Amino acid sequence: MTTTLLKQQITEAVNDISDKGFLEAVFKIVSNKAEETPFELTVAMKNELDKRKQNHLEGNSKSYSWQDVKKAALKK
Repeated sequence: MTTTLLKQQITEAVNDISDKGFLEAVFKIVSNKAEETPFELTVAMKNELDKRKQNHLEGNSKSYSWQDVKKAALKK
């Protein structure tokens, strides 16, 4: 079973449960797990970000304001 399918099945199962205490316990478990697995960049990812940052600082890449991004997203 793939991770995506497993997540979908868990979501469907939880949607059918009305027991507040059980749902709070599940939420606590999931929240604790999310907190203990921080995201870490690989060396390749860090190098790519450094390269993109340098291009930006040198004016070699286009950047957009939050307003521009929001406007473009709402058009779609």
